[in-house]
Amino acid sequence: MTSTSKHRSIRGSESGAVLIVVLLVLVLITLIGTIAIQRSSTDLKLATASQVNKLTFQSSDAAFTKLEKEDRSLGKGNSVDNIRGYVTRPGKQYVGREVVFCLRPRSNKFFDQTKLTEKTSDGTKYISGKNSGFCDVGSAEDYVGESRTVTQMTFAKTKVNDALPYSLEGDKTYTDDQVSQTGQTPFECANFEVYATSLIPALSNSTTAKINECLKIVNTDALKDQCEAEGTKTKAECSIDACLESLGAPYNTQMQAYKSKPIGVRCLS
Repeated sequence: MTSTSKHRSIRGSESGAVLIVVLLVLVLITLIGTIAIQRSSTDLKLATASQVNKLTFQSSDAAFTKLEKEDRSLGKGNSVDNIRGYVTRPGKQYVGREVVFCLRPRSNKFFDQTKLTEKTSDGTKYISGKNSGFCDVGSAEDYVGESRTVTQMTFAKTKVNDALPYSLEGDKTYTDDQVSQTGQTPFECANFEVYATSLIPALSNSTTAKINECLKIVNTDALKDQCEAEGTKTKAECSIDACLESLGAPYNTQMQAYKSKPIGVRCLS
């Protein structure tokens, strides 16, 4: 009797030890599986973020390429039929004004005067009849290709103080080291800035209306700084970028600075 009882006790102990080992193995497998899933999820998020960054960057970059290509074909002289001529119109009243339009690939022309928004120099109001340039992320016409990106461009003539000394050149200014004696209408060499903001609205959980409101906020550095200096608005209310970031909308903004000058004129700088 005593021998049989000891034998059963040993077998019971062995069964308990095996059960503990099996449970530990299951816990270990569960942990490994959980870590693998989390790592896979992280890798997927990183890959998606990388692809999104690449798409938005390429969309912004393509906008500048299209701008420069059209300017080469239509940018002769100072015609307001092309964006460079329109933004750099002679006159101090045009300095600092944001000229905004949506890059619509289905349009025949890159720049269309009838489809732009022009703000006052302080960025708070619109020039009469010039308020149809903002992108609408709810409209299929405003999307670029199959990448489902939207690209909005902002142009602004540089402030006179920043553009000196060549922004105030006029008749009888040194041109190719010789004084012009033509008596023609004074020309103006001018600098202007271009901002291209590309975003993918579908990857944001925010509403179309809120994203559209972001696209109406000022975009030039000068007006952003001015807005923030006033101290009455939040950063998201003073910048397209900050607004889109607050909504979780993936975006990319690039800025290029250009100098516009009449043909045959060497701007003093």
